[in-house]
Formats: sequence, C-alpha cells, structure tokens
Amino acid sequence: MKQNESTPAPGTSDEAVMKTLRAQQRRLKWLTAVGIVFWSLAVLASVAVLVGYAILYAPKEKQILHDYEIAGHLVARTNSPAGSQDAGRMDTDRALAIHFTMARAITKGILATSIAVIVLSCGTLTTLLLVIFNRRVTLKQINHSLAQISEQLKELQTARGAP
Repeated sequence: MKQNESTPAPGTSDEAVMKTLRAQQRRLKWLTAVGIVFWSLAVLASVAVLVGYAILYAPKEKQILHDYEIAGHLVARTNSPAGSQDAGRMDTDRALAIHFTMARAITKGILATSIAVIVLSCGTLTTLLLVIFNRRVTLKQINHSLAQISEQLKELQTARGAP
C-alpha cells in the first residue's frame, strides 16, 4: 500500500500518529458539515418545487381547464356578431398565448426539479465520501491501537523472559 503525506510511516511516535488522526478527523467534520448542508438544501429544494407547483402552477392549470370547459372548443376568430353562438368561444390567439405561458411555467418547473436533483446528488456523493474517509480513519486508529498492543505484548514477553 502506498504511503501518502497524511499516513505516518510505521514506527513513528504516538504524537505524530495522533496529530495525523486529528487532522483527518477535522476533515471528516468538515465533510460532515458539507453533507448536512447539501442534504438540507436538497430537502428545501424539493419542498420548494412542490410548493411552487401547488401555489403557482396548479391553480392556473385549473383555471385554464375551467375556461376551456366553459368556452367550448377553440375556433378561429370570426367577425360574428356578439350574440352569435361563437361569441363565447376562446379565440386561437388567446389559447396560443396561454399555451406559451404554461409551457414556460413547465420549463421553469423542470429546471427547478433538475436543480433539486443535482443538489441531492451532491449530498449523496458527499455522504459516500464521508463513509469512505471515515472508514479509512477508523482503520488507521485500529491499526495504531494494534501496534501499541503489540509493543506492550513484546515488552511483557521480554520482561517475563528476563530473570
């Protein structure tokens, strides 16, 4: 296994090992804070998408469907008198404007959802890195403890073997 700058060489002093472990634990705390921030932002973004849909989009969609139901089908604008049968129908220009407005709202909703998914992915990646780095730090602590126990056993064997 390759030794890096944060891994002390075997046989180094306890103080150097503990200094390295403390530095790695500080990194873990920082990574934990970043993970909490990403997960919190993901939850807030998801709630914002749902609330935005319920407050901004859904009422307008209901209104449009209601208007279509009252107005009947779309017809081209004609020069009909006000009292004729086509007077209550929605003209094509108005329907097209409504369609463009709703398409724009849907696009913004898709973008907001995409941002929420990206933030959620960052939170997931941060959590994965946290688990990996935490495992490494734990294994280094165990390795150091085992090395200490081994030295103590050697000292005990030496002390017992000498008269």
